[in-house]
Amino acid sequence: MFPPTRVHLKAEAWARRYGPIARIRIGRRELIGIADAEAVNEILRDRPDGFRRWREQEMVFREMGASGVFTAEGTEWKRQRRLVVTALNTNHIHRYYEIVRTCTERLYARLREAAASGAVLHITDELTSFTVDTTSWLALGHDLNTLQRGDDELQGHIRRVMRMSAHRLAMPYPYWRRIRLPADRKLDRATRAMRDAIHGFIAQARARMDASPGAYEEPRNLLEGMLAAQHADGSFTDDEIVGNVFVILLAGEDTTAHTLAWTLWLLGPRPDIQRQIAEEATAALGQDTVPRDYETAENLPYTDAVLQESMRLRSVTGALPLEPIHDVTICDTHIPADTRLVLLMRYVCRAAAGATNEFLPERWIEDNESTRPTKHLSFGAGPRFCPGRNVAMLESKAVLAMIARNFDVQLDESRGPVTERWEFSIVPRGLRLRLQERVPDAVPTAAASTE
Repeated sequence: MFPPTRVHLKAEAWARRYGPIARIRIGRRELIGIADAEAVNEILRDRPDGFRRWREQEMVFREMGASGVFTAEGTEWKRQRRLVVTALNTNHIHRYYEIVRTCTERLYARLREAAASGAVLHITDELTSFTVDTTSWLALGHDLNTLQRGDDELQGHIRRVMRMSAHRLAMPYPYWRRIRLPADRKLDRATRAMRDAIHGFIAQARARMDASPGAYEEPRNLLEGMLAAQHADGSFTDDEIVGNVFVILLAGEDTTAHTLAWTLWLLGPRPDIQRQIAEEATAALGQDTVPRDYETAENLPYTDAVLQESMRLRSVTGALPLEPIHDVTICDTHIPADTRLVLLMRYVCRAAAGATNEFLPERWIEDNESTRPTKHLSFGAGPRFCPGRNVAMLESKAVLAMIARNFDVQLDESRGPVTERWEFSIVPRGLRLRLQERVPDAVPTAAASTE
């Protein structure tokens, strides 16, 4: 038996040993692991009509009050998806950047203080504060500002919900429906507190919009967009709004923070790559410590390549649980409807187009077609790709450019190497960094480097 927090590692080991499709038994639960890139792509593109999430996963989130576009299926998903995609599309990201920039500046101040004191940073905590602040502000119009005010209670609730949702999904039997252990009672308190907070955000937003009726015509964030749809034609119930906000807070906090953390882990022993990001960032930013506007953050091709390569090697989406709606054939194997499948997303990302496990950002540069892999699947594929991917990439590029522009990053493994843990996404455990402030004049600008 192995702990649920390491289930993804066991499944990947089985894929290496048994091939692209294998039967997995965990207790009384029987699963089929899929580790073939072509098959995974086809499955993802056949959603929502051919495949759906495990019913167990849908139930786990419903029990926590987190029903929304993430858990919805079929025509219900299509209805909810339309609003979320509209709110997060690239036409709106330009005006969102001011929030991203402000939160990145606050993160810079925190990191600069740590560098000046020589402190060892638990960087995942800092990055999580950044993503919680950014997500709550973008989605709810509410500035939590945990970076300056210290740890926020809501942030702690989000962490507990993520850990326990992964734990429950991995359990072969839903014991919590018969007996509540201390961890389950803590989860109940966390979800109750999150729902209470969300109801408060909704009440504040509705009061603002009622005071300015024109706000229903031009909503400024995702929450206001849902309230505007509800006001116009009753498209959303209050429960659906709460569920969607709940899910967005979870998703926005988790994946971006851990993607950045794994990227810094990869960069720690590679000062050469740090230097290349720093040169690009300094040329783009000049004397600014963070990208000043959306166009600056977007025009960082090498920084983008580093993130793409990090997501290929250390995708935080370890495995995706799905089931076929009808009988299907996968990898020449007949799979009955409702069979529990596990798509090994990280395994497939690493093996994309035969790419090696070497950390080589250059493979993502446009003129390197010979080494460039097909796009990885960190954000999914097909109709149910992650609607927040553009915002997530914008945040990630702004933060990575800020860190490389202003600091040298070194790993601190004095307490042992970094390990990983599955908590719905793959989380680095024990990631500790030391930052040394970089002297701006020490990094040549693009103009100076060509003279």
